[in-house]
Amino acid sequence: MAKKRPEKLIIKNTQTLCRCGSSQPFSRCCEPFLKGLAKPSTAEQLMRSRFTAFSLHDFEYLLDTLHPNKRQADELASLQESAQNTVWIQLAILQTELGQAGDTEGIVEFTASFAEDGEFYQLQERSNFIFEQQQWFYTEGSNQVNPINLKIGRNDLCWCHSGKKFKKCHG
Repeated sequence: MAKKRPEKLIIKNTQTLCRCGSSQPFSRCCEPFLKGLAKPSTAEQLMRSRFTAFSLHDFEYLLDTLHPNKRQADELASLQESAQNTVWIQLAILQTELGQAGDTEGIVEFTASFAEDGEFYQLQERSNFIFEQQQWFYTEGSNQVNPINLKIGRNDLCWCHSGKKFKKCHG
């Protein structure tokens, strides 16, 4: 059974649809993982929940799902500092290898769009995951970050998956 985490870690206004891009309601997608009510059963679920945790600044979840051998003494502070000026916008899963229930390893390749200091970027990463102690952990990834030209029209749906137009939400 997953350990239950305090309610206060989930930031208010968590929208109807999950931020991970699954098109599922947040309450049935990543929220149970972030609240500690369940554990991801696949590497892709862990990747999606980690993206959602990044976008909600749930640094404890990110630390809990990082393999213990990969954690640095200042990991939590480092995560908090790196997120100060970053807004995660969108996740797209490109490919998965293994990482299913019953596997001990998995790879998830994805792109994640983000804004930092008023500029837009896209992170492309090939992430490695391992299943130990009855849960999936992120171990490491090789990535590349490139600037992108992201135009969001006032009448486009908001990037945060609220279902509202951008101008009525984050515009």
